[in-house]
Amino acid sequence: MQQTADQLIKVLALDKQVRAYLLRNTNTVNEAIRRHDLWPTATSVLGKVLSMGQMMGGMLKGDQALTLKLNGNGQLGNIIVDANSKGGVRGYVDFPHVNFINKDGFFDAMGIGQDGFLDVIKDLKMKDLFTSSIAITGDIARDFTYYFMESEQTNTAIILAIQVDVDNTCLLSGGLLIQLLPNATSKTIDYLESQLSELPEPSRLFKESSETILASLFGEAYEIIDSMPVSFLCPCSKEQFARSLLTLGAKELTTMKEEDHKIDIVCHYCNKTYHFDEQDIQQLIKEITNEKK
Repeated sequence: MQQTADQLIKVLALDKQVRAYLLRNTNTVNEAIRRHDLWPTATSVLGKVLSMGQMMGGMLKGDQALTLKLNGNGQLGNIIVDANSKGGVRGYVDFPHVNFINKDGFFDAMGIGQDGFLDVIKDLKMKDLFTSSIAITGDIARDFTYYFMESEQTNTAIILAIQVDVDNTCLLSGGLLIQLLPNATSKTIDYLESQLSELPEPSRLFKESSETILASLFGEAYEIIDSMPVSFLCPCSKEQFARSLLTLGAKELTTMKEEDHKIDIVCHYCNKTYHFDEQDIQQLIKEITNEKK
């Protein structure tokens, strides 16, 4: 089935007392499945964290970026996602071949684990990175809701939806992030809580159009302030990894050239392999030697 383009919609609602981010990113998740050969529980977890990355990336400006790290000592190991302000996201799990199924569906918490931390690292293009860390429960939406309250002092509601088909493709993925602005009144808060309580479960909700979802929450009292495409995007390159290899030094590179005759480097984020043959390695050694003259 042909999927519509992935998109992030930014909204101001209820007399500018609420902001919301509505995300549809099924293609993003299917690209992650293709690159990492994810099994369903790995897809469910990484897909939801990719969704959080794209929605939180939508809060950034310019060249700002962020990294999300989860590790609850579960079978997936580390779950790491990078996102930027332009809708690009990339990510991986240490162990992609993880799946738990019973009559109730997929167990995200079993894959993530419940004894560890969520780290949010923001590069706001200032002198230092901003890092926040909270203990996790394994419930991704709940843990990020707690993060926003504890680290950003912002009341937030998060809904994450994902469906994986029997052929291990993603049928549906999306997210909804709603935040109260400082001017929100108690009347607005009560109204919003009532509307949220009436929403169907996430997978059913995201089968509706974006307009229907927004109308079910805000009626006509909302304004779309921006809409942008989002995608799985990894900016890695052979040149980037070549710069990393230079740090090994001429002696180590010479040994690798003589013993292995090649160097293959795999990008964790997108699973692409970069091959350096003997000629490539010799060129790196030459660069190091020339710099020392």
